[in-house]
Amino acid sequence: MLTLEESHVDARRFTSNSKSIEFGPWHISYDISCILPSVCSTKVVCERNDDQFCQFCVYCKELTIPHFPDMVFPKNILTLTHNNGAKISFNPLDALKLVACTTEAIEVSCAEAWQVARPDATKKKRNFDWTFSTDYKGTLTDNISIEPTDEKINYELLKQKDQILFYHDLTLFEDELHDHGISKLSVKIRVMPSYWFVLLRYFLRVDDVMVRSHETRMFHMSNTNYVIREYTAKESKAEDIQIPASQMKEADDVIPILPVREKTLHKLIVYSDSSCSS
Repeated sequence: MLTLEESHVDARRFTSNSKSIEFGPWHISYDISCILPSVCSTKVVCERNDDQFCQFCVYCKELTIPHFPDMVFPKNILTLTHNNGAKISFNPLDALKLVACTTEAIEVSCAEAWQVARPDATKKKRNFDWTFSTDYKGTLTDNISIEPTDEKINYELLKQKDQILFYHDLTLFEDELHDHGISKLSVKIRVMPSYWFVLLRYFLRVDDVMVRSHETRMFHMSNTNYVIREYTAKESKAEDIQIPASQMKEADDVIPILPVREKTLHKLIVYSDSSCSS
C-alpha cells in the first residue's frame, strides 16, 4: 500500500480546477486538469535537477515503466482529508507505480495469426505490462489503521434516492491498447447526507481475448471513525463470457458477470488525536 509520504504528487506543478465539500470531520476535494504532456515542458529548469521538475519529468523519474498510457491526467486527484490530518487520496502516479515491469504477456487476438503468417519472424518481447494493470487501492497516510473485517458495505442504503450533495467522476488514465481494447482507471465520489462513497475502478478489455476489473469501494457513515474498504478482482477469457462482443465494450455491462478472483474487506480506522473516535 502506498502512503502519501511516499507519493511525489505536487499540486503546485500543474494548473487545475478544484471543488470541495465538508462532511463532518472530512474535507473532500477533487482537482481536474489536462493530459500529461509527451515531452518536457521546461527543459532548462528540469535539467538543473533541483527537484523543480515539470509533470512529465516527475513521471519519468518516479516510474520504471518504459512508456505511459496514451492519456494520463496527472492532476486529476481525489483527496479525503480528516481533521486529524489523516488522508485518503487517489492519483494516477501512485497507481502507475504498481504496474509490473515484468509480467506474463497478454497477446492480442491477431498475434497467433500473425506468427503463423511469419514463421521466421522473432516475436517481440515486452518487458512490462503493456495493459497497465494495477491493483492500486488508494494512497493512505500512516495514521490510518487497516484491519480485516466482516462488516459489509450497506448497498441497500446506496440504492436509496437521497439528495446527492457532491459528485464527480475522474479519469486517472486511459489507453486504447493500439486499438485492441481499453485500459482505464477512474474514480467516482458521491457524498450523501449520511455517508460518502468512493468507487475506484480499473477496467481492462483486450478485444476477443480477455476482460479484467479491479474495483475498490470505500464507504463511510457519518458519526463513525472508520471506512469500509471492499476490493474485488474479476477476470475472464472473452470466449468464456456468454454475451455478444458488442456488449463487452462498456464496463458496467460486463463487470457484473465476470467471475470473482479475489475479494477482501477491511476497516480503515481513523483515530482522533485524543481518543479512538472521530
